[in-house]
Amino acid sequence: MRLLLTSTLVLALAAAAPSAEAQLATPNANGITYGHVHLNVTDIEAHKRIWVDWFDGKVVREGPLTTIKLPNFLIVMSEQEPTGPTQGSVMNHFGFKVRNTAEFLDRWTAAGMEAGNIFTGAEGMPNAYVMAPDGVWVELQEDPSLHVPIAGYHIHFWTPGHEELLDWYSEVFDLRIRPRGRIQTTTDVPGMNMSFAGSAVPTAPP
Repeated sequence: MRLLLTSTLVLALAAAAPSAEAQLATPNANGITYGHVHLNVTDIEAHKRIWVDWFDGKVVREGPLTTIKLPNFLIVMSEQEPTGPTQGSVMNHFGFKVRNTAEFLDRWTAAGMEAGNIFTGAEGMPNAYVMAPDGVWVELQEDPSLHVPIAGYHIHFWTPGHEELLDWYSEVFDLRIRPRGRIQTTTDVPGMNMSFAGSAVPTAPP
């Protein structure tokens, strides 16, 4: 499967964080917080409109590595032809919490953009997938108690040997493995849940 996500900085040491990353979630006792997702995109301006207008993002750096600060994490973008969608790569999708999934979906589809149907997610809430440009797959999860309109929530890795990958993160970064609803193989780092699922076929590296 071809690859879209060329690099994923999953954990960032706060002591070494640049000014943009200093706006992320408060680091844990080990000085670790969630960092960024790196995307190859065909049109940076189109992606900027999506992440700013729909996901409450703020452009914090322009140029070859355009950076958008989203609630809880960063997206860093390089303008070059992506080699494939997120589905089929190790990092299958990332997710946000919203106050009302149906309302977000209605606005998204009314704007002519691609989305799936609402379904009951792993935590028993109304969820849905929306497709951002270049095949970037995003999951929405409803949380009526959310104190902000939208917030980054989880990154979902799909790969053979997913339990070994989870164990590696847990051991190297001293993270506690815990269930997230029906999904047993997840762990939390400040700002983000990292969920892991098995894949029957090899997936492209991040």
